Amino acid sequence: MRATAISNDGQFVFTGEDDGLVTLWNVNVSGTTSVRNFMGHFPRQVIACALLPDGKRAVSCGDDDMIDVWGLDTGGMIRQMSTGDSIPLVMSCSADGSLAATGCDDGLIYIWDLATGRRVATLRHKASLCGIQFSPDGRLLAAGYSDGRVIIWDTAKWSAKVTLPDADQASVGALAFSPDSKLLATGNQNGGGFVWKASDGSQLTAFAGYANPEATPSPPVAPVFPGSTITPDERNAIVFLCFSRDGSMLLGSVQDNTPRFWDAKTGRLLGTADWYVDAQADEHYDIRFYIARFGYTFTTAAITPKRDFIVLMKENLAQVYRCPWTPNPPQQ
Repeated sequence: MRATAISNDGQFVFTGEDDGLVTLWNVNVSGTTSVRNFMGHFPRQVIACALLPDGKRAVSCGDDDMIDVWGLDTGGMIRQMSTGDSIPLVMSCSADGSLAATGCDDGLIYIWDLATGRRVATLRHKASLCGIQFSPDGRLLAAGYSDGRVIIWDTAKWSAKVTLPDADQASVGALAFSPDSKLLATGNQNGGGFVWKASDGSQLTAFAGYANPEATPSPPVAPVFPGSTITPDERNAIVFLCFSRDGSMLLGSVQDNTPRFWDAKTGRLLGTADWYVDAQADEHYDIRFYIARFGYTFTTAAITPKRDFIVLMKENLAQVYRCPWTPNPPQQ
């Protein structure tokens, strides 16, 4: 499984696989019975997918350079769009389900009207896309690039509103807007996390996604902070971020490590999420599955708007959890 999405009510999960198969699952039905299979990208890989809020449509994109819009009731393809010579790497759909943004390997972002299939805009930057995210209010689109830049695009004019500084010289794949769309959290491949004002790009705080968070300076800072005792070998990419519903906490996943919670205002590590236990090894770990593609790391987690359910991936398993917003204390 290479991609996943979860419906707003947490009832359905949409997954994409490396053989081009896209599947809709009903979480409320026990066992492994799927609702419907879609074969639009066969035999190429599915890169990303989304369930639209109307509950009637879904979107998937693959390395066949196609974006497919599906009718969930019939299983039929409603329309298909092509990125041409650009290979889509990441995708985000607006909260109202009207637009999809696909970020490609050549730095282009294509904006699609999902009702008509028309290309609304094309946004350009020199580096490959590693992450992309619409703000909840639909007015902004954040894009993280392989050169460490993050550009916040104005969706009214499709112009660059803010370009965030290259804070850590590492590709940025984890992006999350606060529920009120005023803040943007970013996580990069070096384990550096930052919270910014979306309006002007000013930095509010920093947090760390290190392999050993207890060894970081207090308060946590970026990996390039002078005097840090963390070595490059101990740095792990932050691959997923999400604000809590009230915007006070950040939930994040660090590659090959347990999911963590941070205070959104101070960057302080609040604790870990206790989602999966390896009974034999007696240890907790994140069950996310990572896709190494063009040298970048992609994540396949998805969370409902209410932040009550999250779906995580491990190889051929999609597992849905009720999101606990009570962190376990950090290990000392």
